[in-house]
Amino acid sequence: MSSPRFRVAICGGGIGGVTLALVLGKYAGQGIQVDLYDAKGGFAEIGAGISIWKRTWFILKNLGLERAIGEIAVRTPVESPQPSFAFKKSDVKEPTEVFWRMISPYGTITVHRADFLKILIERLPKSYGVHFNKRLEHYTQESDEGPITLHFADGTTSQADMLVGADGNKSPTRQTTYKNLSAEAEKQGDLAEAQRLQFFIRPHWTGTYIYRSLVDTEKLLKICPGHPAATVPLVYIGKDRHVVSYPISRGKLVNFGTFISDVGREGEFIDGPMVVDVSSEETIEPFADWEPEVKALLQCSNKYSRWAICQIRGLPHYVSGRVALLGDAAHAMTTHLGAGAGQAIEDAFVLGQLLADELTTRSKLETVLGVYEEIRLPIGNSYVERSRKTGLAYEFNYTPESVLAAGVDPGSPEGLKLLSTFVYDQWSCHWGYMPDKDWERAKEKLHKVLSHS
Repeated sequence: MSSPRFRVAICGGGIGGVTLALVLGKYAGQGIQVDLYDAKGGFAEIGAGISIWKRTWFILKNLGLERAIGEIAVRTPVESPQPSFAFKKSDVKEPTEVFWRMISPYGTITVHRADFLKILIERLPKSYGVHFNKRLEHYTQESDEGPITLHFADGTTSQADMLVGADGNKSPTRQTTYKNLSAEAEKQGDLAEAQRLQFFIRPHWTGTYIYRSLVDTEKLLKICPGHPAATVPLVYIGKDRHVVSYPISRGKLVNFGTFISDVGREGEFIDGPMVVDVSSEETIEPFADWEPEVKALLQCSNKYSRWAICQIRGLPHYVSGRVALLGDAAHAMTTHLGAGAGQAIEDAFVLGQLLADELTTRSKLETVLGVYEEIRLPIGNSYVERSRKTGLAYEFNYTPESVLAAGVDPGSPEGLKLLSTFVYDQWSCHWGYMPDKDWERAKEKLHKVLSHS
C-alpha cells in the first residue's frame, strides 16, 4: 500500500467536518491521511431540526445518502414542486389566515439534526482517525514549509500538513488565523488593516435571540386539536418578532423557535454563554398580543433554551497558507434561510474533491486552497447577507424595494404580496442551480493553476 500523499486534520465533528471526511473518503480513499478532532466526548449536534433543500439534496445523493436520509425525513423528497413554508402575519390578537404558501422544488425536507449526523458518522471510513475530548486552543507553524501543530486544551499536540477549521462560529482556527493575519499587517506598518482583520476574530451578535423548543406532536394535538404546526412548516411574522415551526422525526416532533430582535444592537459582542436555559414566561410573554394559534403552540412546551444568533459578515479570507475554514467558522449566518448546514456541506463538497484530485500534492496545497477560497467565499458570504436581509424583512425592519416603489404599507395585503415575492427570490438560491456547477468551475480552475505551477 502506498503512503498517503499528505495529512489533513479536521477540527470539528459536526455536520461540516464529518461531511468533508465522507467526501475525502469517497474521492481520495487511502490517498490522504485524515484525522478528525472534536471537543466533546463523542459526536453530538446541538439544536434540533434542519431543512434540506434541493442544492443540498444533490450532494447527499452524490454521497449515496438519499435512501438513509429519506427514511428519517418527514416525507420522501420528490422532483416536482412541493409546498414549503406557509406564512402568516400574526402580531394581532385575532386569528389570521395564511397569506402565502411557498412552493419550491422538493419543498422543504426537514430532519432531526442528531439523526442526520448519525447517518454521516456511520459511514466514516474506518481508516480515518477520530479523536474526542480534543478542544483546539490554537495552532502554530514554525516555517511555511513545515507541519502545522495543533495545540489542544488537554495539553496534547498533533501535527498535520493542512488544517481545516470546521469548529463553529467561535472557531479557534479562525481566531488563530486572524490574530496572525492582523499581527502580520501590523508588522508591515498597516495599522488600519490590522484593526480591520481583528474585527473577524470573534463572531458578532445580530441583535436577535431565538428561543428554541421541541414539542411532542401527539401532545400538541391533544392540547390544540388540528393545530397546523403538526403537519405544515410555518412562519409567523410580526414587528421585531417572528416564529418558525416545522415537523421533524417523521412527524413525531415539532421543532420551533421564537425570534425576538433589537436591531439597534446588531454588531455587539456577546460575553458569556451563547446558549442558556430560560423560563417559559420569558419566551411566551413577548407574544401575549399575538394570535391564538401562536400562543397555543408556545404554551405546549415548558422547556426553552435561548440562543444568541451571531454571524460573520464579509470574511475576507477563508484560507491562510495551508489552513482553511469551513461552515460556520467561515460564514456563520442567521437561521432565516435554513442554509447554515447546507452551506457547510457545500464547502465540504468542493474542498474535499479539490484535495482528492490526483494533481493535488503536499507542495501544492496552498495553491489548491486558493481555488477553494475563490469558489466558495463569494457564495458563502452571499448567503450570510441573504439570510440577514430575509430575517429583517420578516420582522418589518427591512422594506423591499418593490414595496417602497408601490408606496404601500408593508403589512397591508398588497405589501404582504410583494414581500412574498421578495422572500421567494431570497430563498430561490436553494434550487436555482446545483452545486456541480461550482465544482466544475473549481475543477477547471484547479487544473489550470496546477498545470502552470
